[in-house]
Parts: sequence; C-alpha cells; structure tokens
Amino acid sequence: MFFISALFMWALGSSCEKQIDIKVPASIEEIVVEASINQRFGSLNYVVITKTIDYFKPDLSLNAVSGATVYITEGNVAGTDTFYDVANRRQFIDLADTLLPGIYINPSFMGKAGKPYLLEIALKDGRKVNGKTFIPVPVVFDSIHTWFEKNNKDTNAYFYLQWKDGPEQNNYRMALWKNVDSNLTGWGIANRFYTFDDEFINNTERPFQSINPYRYGDTLNIYLSQIGRKEFIFWNSFRNAANNGGPFATPVSVTSNINGAIGSFTGYGIAYKQLILR
Repeated sequence: MFFISALFMWALGSSCEKQIDIKVPASIEEIVVEASINQRFGSLNYVVITKTIDYFKPDLSLNAVSGATVYITEGNVAGTDTFYDVANRRQFIDLADTLLPGIYINPSFMGKAGKPYLLEIALKDGRKVNGKTFIPVPVVFDSIHTWFEKNNKDTNAYFYLQWKDGPEQNNYRMALWKNVDSNLTGWGIANRFYTFDDEFINNTERPFQSINPYRYGDTLNIYLSQIGRKEFIFWNSFRNAANNGGPFATPVSVTSNINGAIGSFTGYGIAYKQLILR
C-alpha cells in the first residue's frame, strides 16, 4: 500500500507540468483463503477468508468474508486411499462480531502429526472452496548455538541450529518472532520467514544459520515447520509475488493448493524453540 500511495503522490505532483491519464482495468474480485493447522499451537489453527482488493478501490473494510460455513475433517490413510469420516468433522466459527471478521476458529481443534485433513468452505452466495493437506512429523533439533559480535556500543547476536533431514523429499517453512511471548496468534505477526527444501542438502544433518543480527538480550521464537510439497510451492510463489514490485510490475502467478479460491490450506508439523540471546 505504501508503494501505491507513493506512486499516486508522484503522479499528482507531476500533473502541474503534464496531465497523466492512467487507465488500468479494475481487477476481478476473487476469494482468498489462508487456512493453517498444526499439531502444537492452538492459536495457529485458523481459516481466514477475504476478497481481492481493486488497486483503485482499496476499501479494507469490505475485504473480509463473513457468514461462510467452514469445516475441517481429519482423515485416515489406508494403503493408497484416504478416508474422511464425518465423525471427525469440526466446524470453525466466524469472528464476525469482533474486530477480526473473516477469521474462523475452533478453540478445541488441534491437528495431529501424520494425519491428512480436508477443508470445506461454503460461502453465503453458494460458492464452494475445498482443499486437502497433511501435517508432517516435525523435525527434532540436534543442536542450537548462539554467538555474539561487538558492534560499536551494541552487541549483535546470532544463532545456529541443526536437525536431521531424512532421505525423502522434505519441505520447510521457518518463522522467526522476536517476542517474550511464545503464543504467536497468526503467522503474519512473525518478523521473518524462510521457505526452503532439501534439494541440495538431503539425507544428512541440515544446518541453518542466522545472517541478519539480533541484539544481545533479545528473546527469539523459532518455528521450524515441515510442510507438504504443494504447500511449499504455494508459499514459494507467494514470496515471489510479494517481492514483485507492485501492481504495475510483470505479473507473477501464485500457485494455490485449494479449489475455488486463491490461497493455501497448509498443515504445519512444527518444531519450536525459544532462545534468549545472551
């Protein structure tokens, strides 16, 4: 939004010299879904439903989609078949009467590592959205180290961690959150994200080292998640789109893993560690 505002301020400031007529067709409204489940943190089990915003009508108050019926069902795998029992179906309720419309939660829901899940959404206008995901078994940290470097009157703090990557294809998404509280109430609150796989480092000890420094004494929450391949492809394409340079740049395709909407249904197998950098 800041990029767009700056662009229009430049256009207005230039109008005294030459009138500029920008004709860009209005974007087509689409449904956007971010559905997140995991096996460890209840606050990270949620479904967010919104609509795409026209670049020239950025009314955020109309962005949330309320009144949808949302279910997530835990499944079972038998050989090559996956079954979803209606007895395991859990409804997620809209927070429509709060300051957070369009967010659907179920406080009693907790995912299980190694289980598949089905997402079903029915919108008030009759449109339907569905998707499937799987919560992988989380990794186990083998070692975690910290070190420090003097920087003028301050001290830079870094960390290094390591885990065992198995022979199968593994896909990772790491979120870093600098806060004394470990209760992350949405992935978007985290400070830094890294999405990577094991294409070049497979079936061996996998290292991760911080490059950008923190400050001595910071409390850092590390969420290292295993995710599915389709989910990895989505978050990779999302990162590329987010770095694309604004609405007038070359379009970048976001590869969704759900049907009937843009977005993702992601199962996170979370390994978590809180570090006090001192």
